[in-house]
Amino acid sequence: MTTQINWKGSYYDGRSLVPQPVSITVEPTGLTFHIASGTPHFWAYSEIQQTQGRYSGEEVRLERGAGLSETLVIPNANILLVIHQLGGDAARHIHHPGMRHKRVYWTIAAALAALPIIYVIFTWGIPSLAGPITAAIPISWETQLGQFVQQEFTEKEQVCDNAELTDTLETIMGKLITPIQDSPYKFHVTIVDSPMVNAMAAPGGYLIVFRGLLQKTDTPAELAGVLAHEIQHVLLRHGMRLIVQHVSMAVIIAALSGDASGMLSYGLQAAQTLQTLSYSREAENQADEQGLALLQQAGIHPEGMISFFEKLSHADGKGTSPFRYFSTHPPPSERRQHLEALASAHAVHYQNFAFEPDWPTIRNLCDTQQVGSKK
Repeated sequence: MTTQINWKGSYYDGRSLVPQPVSITVEPTGLTFHIASGTPHFWAYSEIQQTQGRYSGEEVRLERGAGLSETLVIPNANILLVIHQLGGDAARHIHHPGMRHKRVYWTIAAALAALPIIYVIFTWGIPSLAGPITAAIPISWETQLGQFVQQEFTEKEQVCDNAELTDTLETIMGKLITPIQDSPYKFHVTIVDSPMVNAMAAPGGYLIVFRGLLQKTDTPAELAGVLAHEIQHVLLRHGMRLIVQHVSMAVIIAALSGDASGMLSYGLQAAQTLQTLSYSREAENQADEQGLALLQQAGIHPEGMISFFEKLSHADGKGTSPFRYFSTHPPPSERRQHLEALASAHAVHYQNFAFEPDWPTIRNLCDTQQVGSKK
């Protein structure tokens, strides 16, 4: 049987949040990979730490270095089998998928031996405390952290600042936020000149949309659906909760101790968390449902949201674009049925945007000749 030694993955250099596609070769002493420029990199097994990929269905995440480390993300977990086959003792510290069944037995035995402790951990542990801890974080801190995250995304990337596109976004956002009462956030939208088909909500009201997603929309109502979804992630504080759960215990300690500067020092790690991890299905469903309700309150037809998200879900399954959007959502047909049922429950008069006939031109205004300088 031939051993597959070449694998596809993404590389994060620890400075930029934009992933670089790489081809990874498994060798007896480590991993060799090439970035787009052709520059070869070699990681010895002794330098590698595995931070994700110990459970079925997870992507493999390998890191090298301390602090703002370099990261490799490999979608196919079978690479771990080859690493152990070729690396032997040098790769002993990396998880072996073949040991998962033994880990189940040990886990059951440990749970039976320490059932009271397990009960306390699962009842009062960090996942359960993430909500109360997030609620205790002042909005002013969250806003500052969100500004740091937004800056990390735009520091080394071109930002679209075309005047017509900016005015159009302000019109859409103005219509969306009008129904929101007593919001503690002031929303900001940034279009990043990147082909990635993605959008995300940083804490504090900072929304980031990548050019690739903007150009996939066929109508302004489709973009409004994306923005409504992301607005609800902000209002429900999903991003802040994800950061509290996954970034570092130091963030939790800083939050509980009142150390705002301690929290803000984790801006890049927070940005990487939002870029590489996904919200829970419950959080995505909440953003869907509340986002659809917001569209209806604003008089924007929710069909744009439903059809666009379904389109992205189908494309993501084909693997034809750098999609990272909605990986935790239910199947597209199930999702459409759920949202259509919610939409039909309320009779609303919808109005089209005046600039809808010009949308094919507007969505392409963010090109390499019409972007701002790097920040």
